[in-house]
Parts: sequence; C-alpha cells; structure tokens
Amino acid sequence: MAFANTHASMIAVGDTQLQCYEAGDGDPVLLVSGWPESARSWERVIPLLAFNYRVIAVEPPALGLSHPTARYDMQSIAALFRELVQILNLPRFHFVGHDIGCWIGYTYAAQYANTLRGATLMEAVVPGISPAVAYAFTAEQAKKTWHFYFNCLPELPEELTSGRESTYLKWIFSHRVARPGAIPPEAVAEYVRLYSRPGAFIEALKYYRAIFESGAQNRALAANKIRVPVLAVAGALWLGEAMRGAIGPLADNFGMVCIRDCAHFPPEEAPAELVAALRDHFARCP
Repeated sequence: MAFANTHASMIAVGDTQLQCYEAGDGDPVLLVSGWPESARSWERVIPLLAFNYRVIAVEPPALGLSHPTARYDMQSIAALFRELVQILNLPRFHFVGHDIGCWIGYTYAAQYANTLRGATLMEAVVPGISPAVAYAFTAEQAKKTWHFYFNCLPELPEELTSGRESTYLKWIFSHRVARPGAIPPEAVAEYVRLYSRPGAFIEALKYYRAIFESGAQNRALAANKIRVPVLAVAGALWLGEAMRGAIGPLADNFGMVCIRDCAHFPPEEAPAELVAALRDHFARCP
C-alpha cells in the first residue's frame, strides 16, 4: 500500500529488504510497527508529525511488505536497523516502536544509544526482563499473552492457521481494542491480505520462536540502563500502568503516558493523543 504524501522505498539491508515510507522535514523520527500489522498502523500519525519532523515508518523483517531475514533474535534485528540508519545517513533520531517494534526499540537503545535522541516504547513488555506477572496465567493476563505461547510453538500454528489466517487476525483486531471498529475494516482487510500470502503468517511468528534467545540477550543488556530519555506509552485498557514496571527500571530518564479509552493499538485508536505525547517527549530529548 502507499500513503498519501509519502515516499515509499524498499531498502536493501543486510540479508533482507525493508519497506519504508517517508514524509516531512526536520529532526528524524523512526516509526517501527509490530505484529500483526504494517506501516499502515501509523497512517494517522504520520501527517500529524510530518509538519515538523522527518518521519520514516519502517516495517521490520517479515512484517508488512518487508522481506524475511535469517535470524529473528533482537540483537540481529537491531543490527539490521543500525545498518538501515547508516544507509539513510540519519543524524541522532527518535525511535518510536509499537509491539514488536517496542522489543526492537529496547535492544536498539541498549546498544546504540549514541545514535539516538530518545526512545518511545509502546504497548509491549521486554522479553526476558519484564516482571513475571506480565505473563501470569490469570483470566486478565491470558487474553493479553496467550498468543506468545501459541506463536512460539513448532508445527502446531502451521497446522491450525493455514487457510484460516483471517479468523485468527480478525479475532486479534476485535478483542484488543477499546471499542468496536477502532481499527477500520479496510485496515483489517489489508493486514489479513498481507499475512495470508503464502508463508507470510508463519515467517512473522519467528519473532516469537526466537523470544527465549532474545530474552537472554536482553537480560545481559539490562546490566546497564538506557542512556537516553525513554517514554513508555500504554493504552489504559490494555497494559496500562504495567508498562511503568516493565520499562521504568530500564532507563535513568523515564516518562510514562497512559492513554484513556485506549487498548493495545494507540497509533490507530488514539493518534492525536499519541502525537501530543510524542511531541512533549521529543521536546525533552537533548
């Protein structure tokens, strides 16, 4: 898909190619989407930021239109993003990651803080170092984390989802929002199309199948706190204040925004509130 008033490009990085959409001028902001979405999730955010910033929305490997890669552990993925930043010749920039984009953002910021002005980590806990309660088997948590267990299993997802990707994805988008229709039907249809392509759904699950390797990497990185300002963003009706406990201990300079009447998808459920929080955060980043 193409966004109005953006430049789309497929950029060769390492062993893969990353789909990027760019708009605006000014300090650079990298928007990194998660699973099971694409850069379309930022469709209402990009024009609000592009007035003052050079905005680059990036689809990680195997998400959206970006190509697969050989390794899905977070250090390998963060290294690809470091190479992308070098190819784009970006000065110090703001990293904004949602869902798996948040996982990437933590590992990137922990290793390459000198390339950043700040990091925004949205609606995800960090594999390996977030409190165990985030994965507790309770009625409340099960609806939020069941897919971690399913997605990381060998073979079973292949057997149960082949030809049924639409059922799985539509359930996700109807049960992880604050109100019905918060994600427009045409956006859901686009996500279903992307992940119903042959092999696309299972390739994207490799992030979850690498989660224990990523967790071990993150535990080692957590010996040192992130050296740039970090903003955690949560939907009040999803992770909420749990994001404070998950992200706060990882940074010396930490801020938190919990968006009312919002669940797991702030870029689509509350774009204006999200952009206001981002602008405030960017202003305090040196």
